[in-house]
Amino acid sequence: MELVMVVTIVVISTIFLYIMCWSNWARTKLKRAPRPSPTWPIFGHLPLLGTLPHRSFYNLSKTYGDIMELKLGSIPALVISSPKMAKEVLKTHDLVFASRPKSVISQLSSYGGRSVGWAPYGDHWRHVRKVSVIELFTTKSLNASKNIRHKELSLLVQRIFQDSKEGKPMDMQTTLCNASMNLMTHLLFGKSFLTTKSSNDECAQFKDLIVKEVALAGAFNISDFVPFLKPFDIQGLQRQMNFTRLKVDNFLNKIIQDHLNEKKPNESKDFLDVLLSLPGKNGSSHRLEDNTVKAVINESLMAGTDASATTIEWALVELLKHPKVMKKVQDELDGVVGDGRFVNENDIPQLKYLQAIVKETFRLHPPAPLLVPHESIESCEINGYHVPAKTRIFVNIWAIHRSPCSYENPLDFNPERFVGSEVDLKGSDFQLLPFGSGRRMCPGLPLGLITVQMELAMLLHSFMWKLPIGEKPEDIDMGEVFGISTPKAIPLKVITTTRLPSDLYVIP
Repeated sequence: MELVMVVTIVVISTIFLYIMCWSNWARTKLKRAPRPSPTWPIFGHLPLLGTLPHRSFYNLSKTYGDIMELKLGSIPALVISSPKMAKEVLKTHDLVFASRPKSVISQLSSYGGRSVGWAPYGDHWRHVRKVSVIELFTTKSLNASKNIRHKELSLLVQRIFQDSKEGKPMDMQTTLCNASMNLMTHLLFGKSFLTTKSSNDECAQFKDLIVKEVALAGAFNISDFVPFLKPFDIQGLQRQMNFTRLKVDNFLNKIIQDHLNEKKPNESKDFLDVLLSLPGKNGSSHRLEDNTVKAVINESLMAGTDASATTIEWALVELLKHPKVMKKVQDELDGVVGDGRFVNENDIPQLKYLQAIVKETFRLHPPAPLLVPHESIESCEINGYHVPAKTRIFVNIWAIHRSPCSYENPLDFNPERFVGSEVDLKGSDFQLLPFGSGRRMCPGLPLGLITVQMELAMLLHSFMWKLPIGEKPEDIDMGEVFGISTPKAIPLKVITTTRLPSDLYVIP
């Protein structure tokens, strides 16, 4: 009996050693993408990321190429930094890279991966994406919500008009964020939270919580890459997100209950009403579970409140630094719209130079400089390099948008490069990917694009813009804060004066 046990142990050990040796041999035979050397023990290349990973990746790509492998703690990662390689990942091998990696913070904010952005590729993701696209982002839905957008943007103009009377510098980061929050809550819940007289403090707190969620969700959490550190939460991110999520969850529970208790005619139903009336996946007789509803709503608020406000702020910064561009677009607005009314969405197709400014702003200041990370479902080969399953993919569109192969003088703000250009923002032109491409591209593109175009058009048409006394355009701080988006580190402050007859600014 003892002899049998000894033989069994020897055989099993031999097989195990053979498999390990074969695996190591196979790994050395598979060609891998270039990687920086050396790697740090335990942390790998994490120390190279710095506070602005998209810039660090960009600088590394100059040495190691537009497809680069990193070891982030225990996680293999691939960084993509050119239009050609982005096409390989997001189109040619789109299905292989269609999933999302799990992270502590994203799991909390998305109620366990139930949202459109963070759900792993599969049936649940297909179901919630279909719901979101059909009910919020189709042409029919956008046309139905046109009046809401115009009302909220008109109210933004009115608020700026009232503030301009005082002649004090205005914090545009806060102003634009509040306007985005009002628009999203009006679309999702049927009312603008930050203009509601009752519970205004509570609504303002809710907005601050959403902004906090965005900041936390975009942070690089070391615990995601070095799992044994997870229980220690050394950056405090999990603790902060738990606290924030609990408060957001309580708020969303109350809103959902109010909607369930309120009976509305079909024509006055908002997006949340529609979500609460939909069946679960596979034709279930039960409605969508509450956590899925909250995940979709929470993600819509996070994306809709942050991205458009950040883009508009950067557009205003660039226009203040380039007064000739500012004058040219205001002349275009005067020629198309005149001075007897505000801009409306029917004007946008005629505002070609404004559209070029929006594209150039998205190019230099993409809302998500690394997009949302992808994860490979299985192993594959990219450009001759082996990519293992479960590799995390960072598409560095911040670097792609600065590629000298695609743009002349790529670091310059020059909207003329898009005048008459057929390059669009819909994911088919891989030199310009602010919303991503392929299966996992941002479904909110139609709403986000028309909102940014309309808001910027109304602001430029309605006001003259200048910096506070003593400040010069060349002195504007261009520092940014890394996250899902990259807002200005120091908020833009401006002074405005009206360009239109004063009676237009008095909105009933």
